[in-house]
Amino acid sequence: MVGCFDTKGDDFGYLYSCLEGLGVKVIAINTGVMGSTDLFPVNYEANEVALKGGSTLTDLRENKDRGRAIEAMGNGAAAIVEDLYNKKKAHGIIGMGGGGGTFIALKAMQTLAFGFPKLCISTLATKDLSMHIGSKDITLMPSVVDVAGLNSISKVVMNQGAAAIVAMAKVPLLDNGGQARSIAISVFGNTTLCVDKCTQLLKDKGYEVLTFHSVGVGGRTMEGLTLDGCFSAILDITTTELADELCGGICSAGPDRLTAASKIGIPQVVVPGCLDMVNFGPMETVPEKYRDRQLFSWAPDVTLMRTNEQENRILGKGIAEKINRSQAPVTVLLPMGGLSKIGGPGEVFHNPAIDLELFSSIKAHANKNIRIQEVLSNIDSEEFAEHAVKHLLELLKEP
Repeated sequence: MVGCFDTKGDDFGYLYSCLEGLGVKVIAINTGVMGSTDLFPVNYEANEVALKGGSTLTDLRENKDRGRAIEAMGNGAAAIVEDLYNKKKAHGIIGMGGGGGTFIALKAMQTLAFGFPKLCISTLATKDLSMHIGSKDITLMPSVVDVAGLNSISKVVMNQGAAAIVAMAKVPLLDNGGQARSIAISVFGNTTLCVDKCTQLLKDKGYEVLTFHSVGVGGRTMEGLTLDGCFSAILDITTTELADELCGGICSAGPDRLTAASKIGIPQVVVPGCLDMVNFGPMETVPEKYRDRQLFSWAPDVTLMRTNEQENRILGKGIAEKINRSQAPVTVLLPMGGLSKIGGPGEVFHNPAIDLELFSSIKAHANKNIRIQEVLSNIDSEEFAEHAVKHLLELLKEP
């Protein structure tokens, strides 16, 4: 149980009693910098949490910077929770609070793997917390009223929240060996035909295929689940989020995109899919500095910008540097017939010269262990899909 016991001691005291009444042992972590409570035993007091977060309680109190205190206590709680998880001393986590308490609880939950029960009772549960939740399977429960003292409504919410997290913790994780035959694949509107064919071919071989839409949250989720050990290999057909990260588009998945598979050492086939485009919202939202670039309205709310030579050189180098770190086999496939459906011959973004800058940059910066294959077809074709699956299956046969 994670929360600010200084200002919300009564609330957490009641939640503690609900949990204890359900027959579970509660490990209480106090993230409130102004004090504690004697209503229930506290296992980790705020001074220890602050130290784990790289600060001291005295410093946080004297500084009077609420944002800094929330960040430090969030980091400290995350470190403690991760240690408890690694030592198998915890089987679920519940947090509760308003703005600051929610941020701290969600920060702590970020360290936990997929499938570990996570529940946060929050005044912000109905708002967009996607940036704080990321790829994690965190359950949000609206507090309905403010977490600011017990009443007939808050007691019902806390009772049900306690029952929910205890029930989740009692459900055994499914272990059917599926991870050994699970493949993650990335998709976009401009690579759908290819990915659909890849999925069919892999399923015919008995693999489970999990598809992630490369719109930012999709890439982040795929990377996060990869680190959690959910996949045996990655078929990264659509790395377009890298272009958005470079140019400030709306589909960036952050700087860690294309790093997880290399980090944990699983095979990956990487394709510079849809790196011929950067995604923005409606035409009028395109940044002023890009107004003179080649723009295409994909939908009323989506404007695509064609990447140029310089951007492709940077993207190629970045891809190579990320996959160079992999200890597992990596194959890069270069679609010579175009990086996207609209990048093919006769289409609006068709520009082989710019594509060649990307391909040359990847080749120039990739180390000798990276296999690079040119495929003459357009990426969004069944022919390209067959090549991609063929190379992935070859990698999976290697030790």
